[in-house]
Amino acid sequence: MDIRKKIFKKYDKFSLAEFKDEKDKLRSEIKKLLAEYSDLDSNCYHILGLVDFESDDWKVNIEKSIRNFKKAIELDETNVLPQLYLAHCYHDLNQLELALENYNKVDKERLKEFQIWRYTKLIEQIGYCEYKLGNKEIGEQHFEEVLEWYKKLPEIDRVVPSELIECLPKNHRIVTEMKKIETYLE
Repeated sequence: MDIRKKIFKKYDKFSLAEFKDEKDKLRSEIKKLLAEYSDLDSNCYHILGLVDFESDDWKVNIEKSIRNFKKAIELDETNVLPQLYLAHCYHDLNQLELALENYNKVDKERLKEFQIWRYTKLIEQIGYCEYKLGNKEIGEQHFEEVLEWYKKLPEIDRVVPSELIECLPKNHRIVTEMKKIETYLE
């Protein structure tokens, strides 16, 4: 089997693994395979970033994830996922200015074509950053766009609008309408 296929197959197992021991073992195997692979491309660096980002001790490894996502972007600026995950790193570190800057670099049209749920979540995350940085009106405009998408998307293409719910008052019109669509939010 081609080593690249082996790496991606192991990463698929890693992403589906539910238990820490299994994830840790697969993470180690993936890193070993990538260390032996001489032709690391954007996707390889993206995976390196993900295996540290998706760990219980992600805060310990966040700088490695950031470096790997940046390297992935450097190698292929059209690879939208490393750009998205770089923004997620800054978001998780509560560095909202950097998060917003990097969310805005994501090619939204490519992301929308790839997975619409990621696109709507991106719009929500941009809204969250704007709102928390004091640009509440701009944040609300993004949340309004998220609501419009939720109205027309099938349930399978929607994710929990947690940032929207966190920012807006419970009686805000957008929250009220979102609760009509996502009844589990009650």
